[in-house]
Amino acid sequence: MTRCAITKIDSYDEDKLLSAIRLIAENTAFPDVKGKIVLVKPNVLSDSYPEKAITTHPAVVKAMIAILFERGAGKVIAGDSPGMQTGRFNPQASGIAKVVEETGAVLVDFRESTRIHDINGLKIPMATAIDIADVVISIAKFKTHQLMSATGAVKYMFGLVPGLQKSPLHLRARTPESFARLILGIFNEAHVDYALIDAITAMEGAGPANGQPRHVGLLMGSESALALDKAEAEIMGYSTVPIISEAEKAMPGCTDAEYPLLNPHDLAIKDYKRIPDGRKTTLRTLFIPNLLSRIGIQTDGRAYPEFLHDKCRHCMKCINVCPAKAIEMRRGKVHIAKRKCIRCYCCHEMCPFDAIKVK
Repeated sequence: MTRCAITKIDSYDEDKLLSAIRLIAENTAFPDVKGKIVLVKPNVLSDSYPEKAITTHPAVVKAMIAILFERGAGKVIAGDSPGMQTGRFNPQASGIAKVVEETGAVLVDFRESTRIHDINGLKIPMATAIDIADVVISIAKFKTHQLMSATGAVKYMFGLVPGLQKSPLHLRARTPESFARLILGIFNEAHVDYALIDAITAMEGAGPANGQPRHVGLLMGSESALALDKAEAEIMGYSTVPIISEAEKAMPGCTDAEYPLLNPHDLAIKDYKRIPDGRKTTLRTLFIPNLLSRIGIQTDGRAYPEFLHDKCRHCMKCINVCPAKAIEMRRGKVHIAKRKCIRCYCCHEMCPFDAIKVK
């Protein structure tokens, strides 16, 4: 059976991280990397400072790369594609570029080379780094997510789709459930061999970018990213999240795991600030939500983004990222057309000033 190893760790101290990752690797089916090309994918939603808990902490990335070379990896490449990537991928503020260079790994830009994949009937460009790599390792951040409830080792593989090419895909998958199925398709194409979640300093509240950092003090690893994400959701206090529920429908038993170290059930955080489920169950939501949504009729009770004009700095990121073109500037203020809004929350995710709330 799949093994999911969870261990306590109180800081990003280098020696503690190395010991923790070695312990996790020994208690799970860590892949053979000897002589192989390994792709390490951290979560770099935006190039933000580590203390904001938006990105995978650079010390975790550094420690994992060190372990890979320790185990004989022939070459390690590292990369991601932020949601608003406009220039070459060079995550300096997050510290990830620096640690990649220090370890002798190679930073790759996912926009430089892509291949089209047919996923759920959609033609989706994905970085060819997954074709080059013999082994793919996901290093996620323990965070809430406004649309998907939580983001972990599966959801953030969406970063394999370069830059703003992610945004239009929300138009083709407008509900949390349909978007979860799309993400699972992308995840399956990525052939992830191992996953690690940085839950030392996590994010709660309005994630994945505007929540609050929270010390959780855990590091988690498994050969199954799905099992790991289920453990993450349980620790956050969710009964389930869209990606896990959709995966279990399609592949019964895919999240089953044994826990050789700590059990997530014993680690559940009762007061973790989760994303509330505002959806209403009606005949429409049960049978025809996507059809009605496509013609502009909203079928559930999910909230619309609310713009806080006193915080807005007119950076235009919300306008540029909106796949439905529902946002515009009017008389110096951001305005949203609710009849167009598909409530994907890309605007909320990309706002660097916490000027958008979803209630």
